[in-house]
Amino acid sequence: MIMTRLALAIGLSLSLLLPLPAQSASNDAPATSILSAEQAREENAYTLGVQAYLWGFPLYFYDVTGPKSLQAGAVGMNTLRKYSALKTAKDRTVVTPNNVTIDAYARFDVSKEPLVVHVPALTEPRWYLTQIGNTFDEVTHNIGGIKGAQPGDYLITGPDFHGTVPREMTQVPSRTKWGVIAVRIFANGEQDVAAAIEAQKGFQIMPLSAYLRDGLQYKPSTADIPVFNGTAPEGVRFFDQLGHAMQQFMPASGDQDEAFMTQLRLIGLSPDMGFDWRSLDEATLRGLTRAVAAAQQIVDQRWKNLGEVTNGWRYFMVGGRAGHDYAMRAALAKNVIGAQLSEQVLYPNTQVDDQGSALDGKHKYVMQFAEGQQPPASLFWNLSMYGADMLFVENAFGRYSIGSMTAGLKPAADGSLTLLIQQERPSDTSNWLPAPAGPFNLTMRFYGPGSSVLDGSYRLPAIKRVD
Repeated sequence: MIMTRLALAIGLSLSLLLPLPAQSASNDAPATSILSAEQAREENAYTLGVQAYLWGFPLYFYDVTGPKSLQAGAVGMNTLRKYSALKTAKDRTVVTPNNVTIDAYARFDVSKEPLVVHVPALTEPRWYLTQIGNTFDEVTHNIGGIKGAQPGDYLITGPDFHGTVPREMTQVPSRTKWGVIAVRIFANGEQDVAAAIEAQKGFQIMPLSAYLRDGLQYKPSTADIPVFNGTAPEGVRFFDQLGHAMQQFMPASGDQDEAFMTQLRLIGLSPDMGFDWRSLDEATLRGLTRAVAAAQQIVDQRWKNLGEVTNGWRYFMVGGRAGHDYAMRAALAKNVIGAQLSEQVLYPNTQVDDQGSALDGKHKYVMQFAEGQQPPASLFWNLSMYGADMLFVENAFGRYSIGSMTAGLKPAADGSLTLLIQQERPSDTSNWLPAPAGPFNLTMRFYGPGSSVLDGSYRLPAIKRVD
């Protein structure tokens, strides 16, 4: 089944990259090219290498970014790195940020023991979402969100765990030994940040032994992840890093992709040895070098053609659960790592206006919602402005997004709503989303998207240029 799915996912791309068989001089059937033993080894390594790249790209990406994110202070290791302010253009650690929540992030390692996630009972109603994911960039479990408040203690266990879960704890099995946690808590503007911070204080994570010893009085210690310095030749360094990631993240007892992982041993990849490139012959290394270049193109093309585009807005519903499609999962990990399940938060993006032209701050735009056609979300909706780097753009007004929770938002007398998207400050700033001087793009977030969004019967209107 695994090999069949992989063949369906990448067969077309491989057919475009492999050389055509030689043709005979006559009009008879084409002659079959005969591969030498060396050529056969190279082609076998090439096909396995492409599959390994697509399958393992999320592992590779998390392994590369782990030390960097810890050194930058963006996450904690087995402890939550908590932010105490709404994000602004000065925040450079998280791409496509939002500024309607205060967040906390952590990397976790459950290779030695389970990790407790404590979710408090809040004293006042407030939206929050605790997202637990693995290093295949799959959502393992969500706490809160559209399900409402879910206080309690949750125990993340690794794939090799065979112990007993303490009573009153909810087990959350993780497919990988390492993973990520994000805690997002709603804050309704700067005036609400202090209350959101107070709510955030109750969310904690800690090793099980520390919880049993100290309870919620546990004080975390700092931790670091050393940077991996591979020794493989330049053309196959991807596989060297992937091998290290497999050693770090994969279970000793096998995985749901165990049959495929057995095949990877033919190209030197395994959870116990990493990437044993020195055991490979030159033909195999040539095939793997070609595979990296081909797989990179497959991932980029998959991203360009991912999802549905309507009125210039691109929607995709597979975030957090694309493990059945390795090329898609790799494309998501490369471009929107840590994506949430669509029924929790959906965030279509647009870079063009209603004529298909790129959005640019030298023009003025509007986004118009007819009466009763504002984004259907059971919680709230929010439109964010980003520069080409997918980060907030500084503006003197200090507004980086606008939405249903924005104070003073003004519908028209007929019930319609028009958002002004422009660089120049209008006389009435109630519905204004400031734009930068140059290119920009927009992301709409549906928090608790309505069923009409998920089934495709509701779609956002196009951004209209008005100057």
